[in-house]
Amino acid sequence: MSKRQLVEKTRLNIVRHGWEAIIVEGDFTQPAIGYTVGLTELRHPEILVAGRDEQETYGLLSEMASMVVGHGHILEPGTELRLRQRRIHLAPLESPRGILLIGHSVYGTKLRALQAVWADDSDHLPWEQDVPDSLTQPVWGTPSEAARARGWESVNTG
Repeated sequence: MSKRQLVEKTRLNIVRHGWEAIIVEGDFTQPAIGYTVGLTELRHPEILVAGRDEQETYGLLSEMASMVVGHGHILEPGTELRLRQRRIHLAPLESPRGILLIGHSVYGTKLRALQAVWADDSDHLPWEQDVPDSLTQPVWGTPSEAARARGWESVNTG
């Protein structure tokens, strides 16, 4: 499927369902990512998840998109949520266009995004871990005050 076809399919799914999940497979150099496209229609930032498998990524995105599309919630930067699968922290992405490529193709400069930074299986966010695993889950979003106090910094997205 060409990028143009994918953008058109995404637009149709936004009309039908209110949002679309884009899943990008990872490899040995980059983790898999998934993100929403369509929340911008509600003047809400899109949501990114990095470093989980496709099923869990979709589950996390679906639960958060349902809060926004189905229930009218506004998910704010810095918020922590305990979802069915795990705890997450919402960190604002300063420059989402280089990561959410289809989102940028659909919305251009209107695109805003939050990264759903997830807690590990011991319920620790990256900045709460003794040895943070930035390879599995790069944090592109701006870290919270608590994270910055521990010396955590986001990955530069250029």
